[in-house]
Amino acid sequence: LPLLDPGAATAVRTFSLSMAMGMPPQFHINGRRFDPGRIDHSVSLDAVEIWEIRNDDFMGLHHSFHVHGLHFQLLDRDGSAANVAPYERGLKDTVYLPAGGRVRILLQPTDYTADATAPYMFHCHILEHEDRGMMGQFVVV
Repeated sequence: LPLLDPGAATAVRTFSLSMAMGMPPQFHINGRRFDPGRIDHSVSLDAVEIWEIRNDDFMGLHHSFHVHGLHFQLLDRDGSAANVAPYERGLKDTVYLPAGGRVRILLQPTDYTADATAPYMFHCHILEHEDRGMMGQFVVV
């Protein structure tokens, strides 16, 4: 597939996945737990964006980052395009992040808008992690 042009990106967003100790443990994106009343990001329809997703979990847990409503392409893994495996070069909606891992993805919402009444989600695709707060919402405007 032809890659989206990273030079066309109008925004770069960073997502840090982490866990906080406690009983039960809490999971965060950018230091915050999911709040259904909060929209975390607003993305423009047809705009190319780069999202950097980092697994900053000090416990060494692995995470799978999933984005609703669109597909994305991996730009690089741990700072190098050479680290993107052949099976990762197609369109994706979920990307695996080992402990300490970092990926940059390219995305471009082209089909649908989403407002605060029905936002899209991004989250860890491990059920326990998302249920304990590792989730956020975005709209496409």
